Amino acid sequence: MFFRDQASLARFRTMSRFQAQTNAVLDEQLEHLRERLGIRPNQKAELLREIADLAAWILTQAERGRSVEARGPDGVEPLVHPVVDRLRRGGRAPERLRLSNSEVEKLSAVLERGFEPASALRDALGRMASPRRKPPKLEWHDPER
Repeated sequence: MFFRDQASLARFRTMSRFQAQTNAVLDEQLEHLRERLGIRPNQKAELLREIADLAAWILTQAERGRSVEARGPDGVEPLVHPVVDRLRRGGRAPERLRLSNSEVEKLSAVLERGFEPASALRDALGRMASPRRKPPKLEWHDPER
């Protein structure tokens, strides 16, 4: 393997650990992608690498002003996503939120008070978080049709 410099070699040798909290819907989506890509269950790093490669390619195309499209018997459907649209327009990622000391103190006071949502809201959120809950099937409609 060839490395441009010592820093590249050091990055290659360093393996970082990645953990993420997911919900049932995301777990199901990732499992479905893993199966479709033919990746074994114990190869989550490989799944992440494949998804990152696909996303990087899509973003590179958007930065170059190109569009990604799906062609089929029903016609052509362009990839539409807010990030892709922003990159096509030459937009940058939004700046990080910067708070003054007084704003941090105010935020801290609000967070220390805690939050007691109404029981109806707690029930609704509990139902949404249930692993038995099946999300509605999403259907994408072309606004031009």
